[in-house]
Amino acid sequence: MTPITRPPGTRGAPIGLLSVFVFTVVASLSLSVGSRVVGLAFVDGTADGIEWFDLGKNLATFGVLGNGYEPVLHRPPGYPLWVAAVLKLAVNPGRHIDAAVNSRGPIALRVADSLLLGLCGALLFLWLSRRLRASSAFGAAVLLGTNAYSLVTATMVHYDILQWVLLLGLVLYFDTAFKASDTGALGLFFGGGLLLGIATLIRPVTSLVPFFFLPLFFGRKPGRTDRLRYLVLVGGMTLAIAPWTARNMALSGRLIPINAQGWNALFASTSEVARHDPDRYEWALLTLRHFMPIYRRVTGEADYRPETYVKNVLALEDATRTAGIQNIVSRPQVYLANVSNAAIGLNQDINAVILTTFTRIQTGEPFDRRWIFLGVRKAMSRGVEADVFQALHDILLCAAVGGICLAAWRRDFFLAPALALWAAVVAVYALSYLDFFYYSVKMPFLVAFAFYFLDALPRALRCGLVVGLSALSLGLSWSMRLLG
Repeated sequence: MTPITRPPGTRGAPIGLLSVFVFTVVASLSLSVGSRVVGLAFVDGTADGIEWFDLGKNLATFGVLGNGYEPVLHRPPGYPLWVAAVLKLAVNPGRHIDAAVNSRGPIALRVADSLLLGLCGALLFLWLSRRLRASSAFGAAVLLGTNAYSLVTATMVHYDILQWVLLLGLVLYFDTAFKASDTGALGLFFGGGLLLGIATLIRPVTSLVPFFFLPLFFGRKPGRTDRLRYLVLVGGMTLAIAPWTARNMALSGRLIPINAQGWNALFASTSEVARHDPDRYEWALLTLRHFMPIYRRVTGEADYRPETYVKNVLALEDATRTAGIQNIVSRPQVYLANVSNAAIGLNQDINAVILTTFTRIQTGEPFDRRWIFLGVRKAMSRGVEADVFQALHDILLCAAVGGICLAAWRRDFFLAPALALWAAVVAVYALSYLDFFYYSVKMPFLVAFAFYFLDALPRALRCGLVVGLSALSLGLSWSMRLLG
């Protein structure tokens, strides 16, 4: 492996001080958004954001992930626990009426997301500055934290920004772990396994990371230390997840590592070849066509009700597992097409229409928020803000591909942990189900891989592209009143 060092002239840069500056700039700009705009909050027609909020509120009030003292099995615990912590700090649900919690809670979560977004920028800067010029790392961090997509996402009650923090934290942590000496590496990889388990309890999309980390440990001729490092990583991850798995087993009598919803998602991918339109929430259409007959047969109810779904989730999992396996056996081409399309789509697409939604909300013009569902007549089309962000995304995507190829040509290990982490995320979504809200996970990886490539360009070209991308990004944010 050819050693690659940070470019000359950056070793003395005050990296710690600059990371604090990045955090301050990004968090401050994100916080200022709330004073000028109407946030998305619970914009989605799926009520997904409302459910996360209610689970967190219930956890803060009763100490139970569920409804009152009745626990649920269909959601992972991490994000509701975060919501509960924020609510307890900002407005104790146990001491206030629902109206106060429902009005002040989303504001508190928006503030928390702004701080998390600042932390995203700082973590990205700290990681990239280990290999890239400080100016390139700074440009990447600011672009991630101040582009319109990130700032709008931070106004939603959703897990996206928290997930970015965890993914960037994992990348930074494993960059340190893989560089550690043999004597100190075992403890670091055990800690990395614990962090990976915590991240998986928030979003199970990191559940396949140990499999995709195999080449990082055994790509060369493996030794005893490599095997031990890998084993303690898996052990740490298992230990972090085990208490929640035990809770699920006590409630259900079944081995459910995180949450009981996987077969419902996989069944959707075996039912028909999906459109994988990044701007539409296709689950609703697939539910009407394929899931509802199973739902009616299992529950005995004609119309879908969330409380009925939660109560019967295990029976529904059994039914969709049987139907999904039958679909794969009888029509494997449907599932294989969806796996392939989802893997490609998650890499090349982005749900940019969320920016048009945000713009429409600012005008006060009433519109049917069911626009997100496929099949709804006159569903919202992209506006110019979405088209501009799509252009920014596509430029970054081309540079990101160049960055990955450059790292492979250099035989530079620097991007390897992040690339393995990203491949694991893509695999989970491809093998299970990809829909509207899942595209956001790519943003930290997209920016990081792109700036790895930009940093290697000749100075004039590098500066021109970085300045141009920054101007495009900041200009769009300013035009949407996201920057004051």
